[in-house]
This record gives sequence, structure tokens and C-alpha cells, in this order.
Amino acid sequence: MKKHLIVGAALLAALVTGAAQAEAPPKQVQACVACHGANGVSGTPAWPNLAGQHETYLAQQLTAMRAGERSNPLMDPFVQNLSDDDIRVLASWYAAQEPATAANGDTGLVERGRQLSGGCTACHGFAGKPVADAWPILAGQHAAYLRTQLQAYKHDVRIHPFMQAALANVAEKDFEALAAYYSQLQR
Repeated sequence: MKKHLIVGAALLAALVTGAAQAEAPPKQVQACVACHGANGVSGTPAWPNLAGQHETYLAQQLTAMRAGERSNPLMDPFVQNLSDDDIRVLASWYAAQEPATAANGDTGLVERGRQLSGGCTACHGFAGKPVADAWPILAGQHAAYLRTQLQAYKHDVRIHPFMQAALANVAEKDFEALAAYYSQLQR
């Protein structure tokens, strides 16, 4: 009986160790952890949650930052030396992580944000989850980060023709409501 218990315990330990090794973050993630968390859930509302985001979208954004097409002074030093393989590994890792719902927007603005979200649904889906992998999932993202990105599009700091067109008639005062709404949607 003891022999079976010892063998069983050894097999269990090997399985647990193997599972832990399989889930260990790749080395490329080390530089990202301070801002985006070990599993892509940022502890700071100004920085995006990457967990569960579309892999294609993450790879496109990292590539654009590396090329200088999307400027972010905080990210620039971290992306400039990434290889295509590094970008693929990072995008794949973060896309596979369990997403979180930030729900950190002003709860009093959520209904207003829902009412304003009609123009967003064509690309970002009714629940903040687009069908196209090239478009970001908004559901559950930090409200502060979403608001900042909307401002960047509105002021042509961040360029995407669809976003510039979609925001042309949206007042900047409504960004906080949109951000509150999307932050509370379940991922």
C-alpha cells in the first residue's frame, strides 16, 4: 500500500511540476510584468490589461510601436529591439491568459456610456468583443486607459481612420461615460 502511495505521490508531483513549467511565462514577458502584470492584468488603471486580448491585435500594436507608427514614450524602449518572434511570443502568451474585468469606471456613468456605445458596436461588438481579431476587445478594460485612448484618437495622437470617423461627433466629455460602460462589461 505504501509503495502505491509513494508512486502515486511521485506521479502527482511530476504532473504538477510539468503543468507549472508549461504555464511559466516566456522570458519575453519579464520586461512587461511591472506594468501589465505577470498574466496581463495591470494593477494600474492607466495601463491596459492585455490578458485575453486578440493575439492579432496585440501583434499589430507591438509591431506598430516598434516601427514608430504608434508612439508611446513609455513603451518605446521596450519594443524597439523586439524581434518578430518576440512579438509573436508576447501576443500569443497574453492572448492565452485569463482576462479580468476592471469595472473601475464611474458607475453613475455606465448607463450613459451604454447609450453612447451604438457607434462603437459595428467594430467592437455589442458586448465590447469584436469578431475581427485585428480590433481590440474593450470589455473589461481599465476605464482610465480607455478614456486616454479615446482622447488620443480624438486629437490625432493615435491614428486610425475608423476611429477618427467614429469619434468625429462624440464630445470629449462623453469619453468618461463610454470608458465606464466598457470597463464593467464581462470579458
